[in-house]
Amino acid sequence: MTDNTSNPAEPSWTVVQQAAADEGLHLLRVLDVGVNFPFRNYPERFSILWEFAELDAEGLPSAAELTRMKDFENALCAVMQVDHAALLVMVFTEPAHREFIWLARNKSAFQNQLNAAEGLGEKLPITLDHETDAQGEFYLSYATKVVERLKPKP
Repeated sequence: MTDNTSNPAEPSWTVVQQAAADEGLHLLRVLDVGVNFPFRNYPERFSILWEFAELDAEGLPSAAELTRMKDFENALCAVMQVDHAALLVMVFTEPAHREFIWLARNKSAFQNQLNAAEGLGEKLPITLDHETDAQGEFYLSYATKVVERLKPKP
């Protein structure tokens, strides 16, 4: 992670892909929010779980479903990040589902904006989970592992 605070207009993502096709994590994207990120200003953590409707042989989504997820992610980022109400910080792609992790300033505002973005299209195969995490412990537990794993070995 860098010393710069996050700039949602110019995100810096780290991507980790698992080489083996097994029952575990296939892909993880982590946003570099910087070491000085004010987690206390984004105390609400939301997980949006998208269950894949059409799977290939490896349990990954079809091309059409990938497009729908990309459109959903882009629409939600446009709605949430315009006034810094929330920030997408991680995306897990695992067998049979994708999980979007958001940090938000306000629980009810996030839910209202999610409903507005979801209303842009057809009903989506998503479920929402919420926890308060004012210290960013969930994010840091993954981001720290990714950064350590990618550091050059001495």
